[in-house]
Amino acid sequence: MKKIVLFAIILCCHSYLNAQQIIEHPAVAEQSSQELIVTRVGLYSDSTVIDLSVENKLAQGGWYCADNKIYIEASKEHQRYNIIRARGIPRCPAVHSFKRIGEKLNFTLVFPEIPTGTSLLNLIEDCDKSCFSFKNIILDERLNQDIRLYTQGVELYAANKMNEAIDCFTKVVEIIPANPTHVYGYSYFNLIRIYYNSGNKGTAKFWLDKLEKSTLPDKQYFINSLQKEGINLK
Repeated sequence: MKKIVLFAIILCCHSYLNAQQIIEHPAVAEQSSQELIVTRVGLYSDSTVIDLSVENKLAQGGWYCADNKIYIEASKEHQRYNIIRARGIPRCPAVHSFKRIGEKLNFTLVFPEIPTGTSLLNLIEDCDKSCFSFKNIILDERLNQDIRLYTQGVELYAANKMNEAIDCFTKVVEIIPANPTHVYGYSYFNLIRIYYNSGNKGTAKFWLDKLEKSTLPDKQYFINSLQKEGINLK
């Protein structure tokens, strides 16, 4: 038994070592259910492997299955790639029946390889009801890191830990990627508000200038929002 387990561990590690890219806990712009999460995306030369985990929220009667019609698509090109196989989950109408509330089912979906450089991915279960969907799974590791850092900054801001929040927001805007999300504009926005409300208008003006000179496509929205709050540094 020990040899079998050891072989399985080696095989698993070898598989991930051969991956072109592994994205742990990628951020998702929009998803249909909070109980189901994407835990890992593996990009290989011959396949795309997505690991998911679903948590049972029902005291009794909970079950789960994966439909036979599931596909991924590169968000920009809308090129679809149908599922090749599933591991660890029954295919509907067969189901996995949960035994207790809070129980988690971890499973894997395998698809064909996607084009190199794909930055956003959709995962869609194509069925009649209770179908899952993930829109814009972020495959850029830098962007995922910045989203996590921004979230941490917001939590520190809410806890009135301003110095730590400033550190997070500052790190987020150090480098603006080619396809930025809302977290970069909001990081500038929060930096300006923190410094302005603390009476440090000089530093607030510094960050406003950085926002205005940035390449963010939605920067005017944040500038207008600051003005609506009465923050005018002109």
